[in-house]
Amino acid sequence: MILAPSPAAIERVLWLAAVDRCLVSTAADPTEVRRAYAALRRLIDRAAPSLYAQSPIDPARESRWIVAARAALPPGTPAERAAVILWAACGAWTDAPSGRWGELADLAGDLADALDGVEGCARAMALREAMEGG
Repeated sequence: MILAPSPAAIERVLWLAAVDRCLVSTAADPTEVRRAYAALRRLIDRAAPSLYAQSPIDPARESRWIVAARAALPPGTPAERAAVILWAACGAWTDAPSGRWGELADLAGDLADALDGVEGCARAMALREAMEGG
């Protein structure tokens, strides 16, 4: 018997995909943002293959979900919108039983804080609710 991944496990992987595939840092970003992004990127590069394997998702579903998440983002600057995605991912990852997810949540929180402080937290909760059901 093969057990299907839980909705929470699928949500974690979808937020990972959104962060992994969509967020970038540029030389124009403040030093604090570039450092926080680099730390998160290193962990994603190391841990993502095993984390994605926990809940395999069809690439087309993943793409549709990312497009829908972008469309559901509240208006704001690119930094504010990125922070909302990161805070939403933090919420999903913090609920996980595995240590790697918690590490990702910590580093994503650091980057979100560097981008926009804690302003995006409430908007991130609304975004997660909008994206429920993946």
